[in-house]
Amino acid sequence: MGGQLGVDIAALLRKDGVIDDLAPGESGTVRTFDQPLLAALGIAALPDSRPGVRACLDWSHGTVHLAGALGAALFAALLDDGWVRRRPGGRALRITEPGRRRFTELGIG
Repeated sequence: MGGQLGVDIAALLRKDGVIDDLAPGESGTVRTFDQPLLAALGIAALPDSRPGVRACLDWSHGTVHLAGALGAALFAALLDDGWVRRRPGGRALRITEPGRRRFTELGIG
């Protein structure tokens, strides 16, 4: 998940010590799941099938968003919980009104 939302989530998780400050292309591990966004989305563990977290350069913002198991888990949970919806005909997302409220409560955006 890229774009402003992806960048903002990555910044919050770095600030809260969930992940290390990774350079684009670097992989790391999730240091803790004790964080409000992860708790709100029910993310308490990740599968071992891929790197826990990988930093991807978001070209439009010049900083990183998340990939790897954490990025995939966040994306799936945000869709499943209705915080975001896919826009028809592309990869873009729309933040729903409930999602906007939750993001604001959590200090995102």
